[in-house]
Amino acid sequence: MLFYLALPFVVLVTIYHTFSSMVAALVDKSGVRYHNVLRRWSKNLLWLLRVKVHAHGAENLPLTTNYVYLASHSSYLDILALGATVPDPIRFIFKEEITRVPIFGWGLALGPYIQIDRADARNAMASIEKAAGEIRDGASVVIFPEGTRTSDGRLGPFKRGGFMLATRSGVPMVPVAIQGSYELLSRRDWKVKPGTIDITFGTPIQGKQNLNRAEEQGIQKAVREQLLAMLGQEDAPVVSKVAEG
Repeated sequence: MLFYLALPFVVLVTIYHTFSSMVAALVDKSGVRYHNVLRRWSKNLLWLLRVKVHAHGAENLPLTTNYVYLASHSSYLDILALGATVPDPIRFIFKEEITRVPIFGWGLALGPYIQIDRADARNAMASIEKAAGEIRDGASVVIFPEGTRTSDGRLGPFKRGGFMLATRSGVPMVPVAIQGSYELLSRRDWKVKPGTIDITFGTPIQGKQNLNRAEEQGIQKAVREQLLAMLGQEDAPVVSKVAEG
């Protein structure tokens, strides 16, 4: 019952923060104010939905460094949890078709986040190059290396696209394990259950520009092993070689 009572406020808060994000995007090209709106929106929605987030390890990440955050993904709540806890201003990478959603999509289109056109491999590659350039200029980026939400709560196969940033940016990569969000809102559900999400920021893995394929696969393996250890899971099928688009 409380979930249904919260829904109108979730919609109103989202609309308000979307218009706030548009203003922030127009007056501040650095993306810092836009990120501050994301943080407020995330915290407000989590409070309305009665979801608590406990973060671990963020204190070990110097704010003087920008990162590629590689997060496990099992629920839409992951976005809110990351928005509320990632210590530095971040850019999410999202599907271009989301910009067609009225109001919310408009806010995304105006902001500094990075769109990926998955229907066009050339445009997708251009988006990855853009993201790499922004990272080199001092922005941090969040990527879900699985490419989509897991269907069973386990860490899924990785797509290659997210790791191609490592060959172009050269900044440290931080594995981020998200636990609890699947139980609160799985891929098959739409009703959010109250509860707790735990986020663990792992040990940064140094990136390197101009990796060859073997080096890239080595980084994928290191990130995957660290994520599995933090999630307390055994490995599933080997990393996918299908490029994310």
